[in-house]
Amino acid sequence: MERQKVIDLAQSYAAEGFLCSESVLKAISNHLEIKCKLIPRIATGLGAGIGGQGMVCGAVSGGILALGIRFGRNIVKKEERKAYWFALEFLNRFKKEHRHLTCRELTGCDFNTAEGYEKYDEKNMWETKCRQYIATAVSTAFDIIKEKT
Repeated sequence: MERQKVIDLAQSYAAEGFLCSESVLKAISNHLEIKCKLIPRIATGLGAGIGGQGMVCGAVSGGILALGIRFGRNIVKKEERKAYWFALEFLNRFKKEHRHLTCRELTGCDFNTAEGYEKYDEKNMWETKCRQYIATAVSTAFDIIKEKT
């Protein structure tokens, strides 16, 4: 599958109502031809910065989970490369693009307050910001998979 098709797939999942974390994980899993009944539900709690707390962006978390499907490990063994290298690479690239990694910093909203949710809705941030973060997360994960496989 081509890069843009994977991005479009993630965007279609987001348009259906899947969360940022779920959309990214579903799109990359589809690209990797991974079928698992835990996808996307394993990523649900990561939306809006982990349970709505504004911490790590859900699209970022979904991207790291997706990369774990491709590069993660099932057994402990000594390796030349640290087991978590793919996460650090992903974080560095996302941060270079958007300067921040947390939902609160990326949106400017505190989801622990009613005002934060109102601001998010008023400014239509799902469409104006979050969909871009989904696209960046998917394209970044796609690129890392392409480069390292």
